[in-house]
Parts: sequence; C-alpha cells; structure tokens
Amino acid sequence: MKPIKFVLLALGAICLIAVFLPFIDVGPIKASFWELRKAKAAPTFIALLASLGLIALATTGVMAKSFGRGRAAGAAVLGLVIAIITIVQFEAEMPFGKVAGMGAKLLLVGGLAGFAASIVALIKPDRGLA
Repeated sequence: MKPIKFVLLALGAICLIAVFLPFIDVGPIKASFWELRKAKAAPTFIALLASLGLIALATTGVMAKSFGRGRAAGAAVLGLVIAIITIVQFEAEMPFGKVAGMGAKLLLVGGLAGFAASIVALIKPDRGLA
C-alpha cells in the first residue's frame, strides 16, 4: 500500500486547519481566511470545500485500499485549486511575501504539495490488493 493517500489525507487536514489560521498578518492586523469570508465569501468556501474534497478523496482511497488515476486526478485538481485561490487573494499593493500569515503559507504549501503528490499517484497509481 503506497503512502500517497495518507500524505494527501494529512495535506487536506492541514489545508482545512489553515483556513482558520491567520491568513493576513499586517502589523497589528491579523485575519484568518474564515474571517475574510465577510468581504469575499466565494474564495473562502472554495478553499474550504477543496480541502474537504481532498480529505474525502484520500479517505475513500484508504477505505478502498487503492488510489487509482481517477482519484489522483481529482486530488491534483483540488490541490491546484487550493494553491491558486490562495495566491489570487493577494494583490500587487499587498504582495504575498509581505502580508501572508501562517494560514496563507500553509494553504499554498499544502495545495502545491497535494498537487505534486497527486502527480506521483497519476504516474504510478496504487492498484490495491484486489
């Protein structure tokens, strides 16, 4: 049994938790992605649902004892969506490197790592025991 599904499960959980950690950190101002939903609800819920989707795909892979190309492709898309949604929230006046909090950094790293792990699973899928 390959550990990729467990890696994706952990990354999905990290991304889910990161939604509630400080997303923006500018001096005394700290706001989580969840708190920013009042200004822009769609990106928050997309990141939240993509994180839950990553957890669901990985969980079904663990339960089925296989993680084939279909699940890997879905996880790759969800990981990429998480990373893109995170980056799109920052503007030129407030760049990612200067104002990103721990939540934003975890979302970006978790999304990109989920995408990379999914690509590995696409190249060599886990066929399971059946």
